[in-house]
Amino acid sequence: MLDLTNKTAKQKAQRKSKELAKVKIGKFTKGDFDVEIVGDIKEIDGGIELFANASKNGKQCGFGKDGSIEIERFRFFNPPVLVDDINGDIITEWTRPNGKIEQRKLRYDSEETIKQILQQTISEVAKDNNNIVKGKIGNTTSTFYPSLDGGIFNSNASWATVRSEQTGTTLYESPATAKAGVKDTSPYTINRLYHYFDTSALSGESLTSAIFSGYCTVSNGTANHYVSLVEFTPSSDTALALADYGSVGTTKLANDIALTTSYTNPNEYQAFTLTSGGRDLIDKTGKTTFSIRERSDLIDENLGNVDRYWYIKMAATAGTVTDPKLVVVHEAGSSIKSINGLAKASIKSRNGLAIGSIKSINGLS
Repeated sequence: MLDLTNKTAKQKAQRKSKELAKVKIGKFTKGDFDVEIVGDIKEIDGGIELFANASKNGKQCGFGKDGSIEIERFRFFNPPVLVDDINGDIITEWTRPNGKIEQRKLRYDSEETIKQILQQTISEVAKDNNNIVKGKIGNTTSTFYPSLDGGIFNSNASWATVRSEQTGTTLYESPATAKAGVKDTSPYTINRLYHYFDTSALSGESLTSAIFSGYCTVSNGTANHYVSLVEFTPSSDTALALADYGSVGTTKLANDIALTTSYTNPNEYQAFTLTSGGRDLIDKTGKTTFSIRERSDLIDENLGNVDRYWYIKMAATAGTVTDPKLVVVHEAGSSIKSINGLAKASIKSRNGLAIGSIKSINGLS
């Protein structure tokens, strides 16, 4: 097990990446996908990089903006190293605001981690095989895990006060789970979620799409209620503060996610697909920050006597395969010279097509 005690966020990412880069994986099956990692898994600054192709239910998947990519480059920044396991020897406990004690069991498993995060990312960005150019390599799909996240809530006898207040009353930094939600009975309570991603690796890139996903464990709401992704302007890049409670926007950056119990059994990721305006807020040279707000909080609607919430798993110290994540598809700023550990010339063929017939990599000859 990695010792990440007293390490900065950057140091944690580097140590995890170094361990994951030692893993050797070729072909594997996970869920509906048959995946092949081509070449080695490589350590990069703050993460890992690998090249892979995939099939879903026996049909080849395409990648990139138009689905023409057969072998995609995947990068994972601040990657997790822990997977859930009911028999795991890593146990975390926490107490909910209602006093209920919750427990989560995990295990350190670098190989299973890579298989799960790769399959999860492929499931979000894969396209059908109508446009695949055999042997075509590149675009890039980068998955970012939080360098910091948390929840802040405020409680007050006045709805107007609790919504307009700039400072929260209680802060949870990187708890096991947290919620965006509203309690419309006195004392009124509003909970907001906050997420930090170091997206500086996107410098010079052209973004095609971006998806923020949260692994929902509990959801409750009435008809037409939802949670929304909005902008967040933090007071610090290294720590969440009570003063950040009011530093949130009102403009939606993605589709809404309905408050329903239908997707919490089994628990699963729920995705906010960012609009062009949302993608424009991704900081390619620094940190990208988002908040999640419930509908009544967002539009200032006091329904009265209603409790609505959306719980998701938050980033753990070492990171888990169910942490929040930001998946970005983008075009690389330079030519890809090799597939990790394998020079282009050493790859004899892909699916029957001689590698020598490949005319360009990522659109560059």
